[in-house]
Amino acid sequence: MVDGGLNNFNFSLYRLILEAEERIELTRINKGITLRGAFGTVFRSLVCHDRKADCKECTLHPSCPYSCVFSPVVPSDAKRLRLNRDIPRPFVIKPPLNGQDCYQKGDTLCFDLVVVGKARDYLPYFIVTFEELGRRGVGVKRGRYRLKKLEAMNGDCSWQEIYDYRERMVKPPSDSIRAADVLTGDDSSINFLEVEFLTPILLKEGGKYVRPEFGPLMKRLRDRISALSYFYCGNALDIDFHELGEMADAVNTSRARIEWIEENRYSKNRNLRHILKGFIGNVSYEGNLGPFMPFLRLGEYLHVGKATAFGQGWYKLRISA
Repeated sequence: MVDGGLNNFNFSLYRLILEAEERIELTRINKGITLRGAFGTVFRSLVCHDRKADCKECTLHPSCPYSCVFSPVVPSDAKRLRLNRDIPRPFVIKPPLNGQDCYQKGDTLCFDLVVVGKARDYLPYFIVTFEELGRRGVGVKRGRYRLKKLEAMNGDCSWQEIYDYRERMVKPPSDSIRAADVLTGDDSSINFLEVEFLTPILLKEGGKYVRPEFGPLMKRLRDRISALSYFYCGNALDIDFHELGEMADAVNTSRARIEWIEENRYSKNRNLRHILKGFIGNVSYEGNLGPFMPFLRLGEYLHVGKATAFGQGWYKLRISA
């Protein structure tokens, strides 16, 4: 069931299939760190007229593809969420989850890219960027690869090939995935749920980082989907945010088997070293979970918490019959 203004929510899910032409070395824990950093660096080098300028002070910011994807700000004519300093980036990298950190020539590296709403119009830019990144190389020693194939998931969960390196022609996907395609069952009576955090999840509540209790998890997910829906799908959610937050706080954590991990990332573009950190593992929740299931189902694709564009905050739902 879809309600609360989610009817117009839509996103695209692409699968990029890369073939190593040289040895490629990536981080073992979260390859999304390297992929997202390289993606942004090459994208900006291809479209930016002044890479030394601050994006948000650039006069071309409102129409610049790089700014719209990697450095979005609240539009001046926005009627809601105007107090947000920043808005979520309209994409998520879903990195490979295996522990492989080295790809030899001929090996295949696959990962998914989620793109929300109107940001799918930038698909040609994404393809050109990942092709160019393959020529420049990625990882510790800049190993080169070929963008062998690109696929898109349809609303019925089938996959459609939209790009092949031999033809070098983009075939537009049939359609994007709508909330209704994801929310097909009746989840209204669910009262027990296990969530497996596949990549580190980092949540803030009251200005502090907190464990993934259900209240903070749901409130951050609610706010994320609300902003993505409004700024990229053109539709504000019609829900009682305060009431939903109070209901989420009432859901109990019945078991938590999680651990804290950290991973360093160096941003050559900004000359900064970041520490990406968070919890991974399994948490079980118990209570009236039905009202939250539409958000939780979408969150499996969209991730939640800090650094989602790098692949953090990715989880899977485990629902017992």
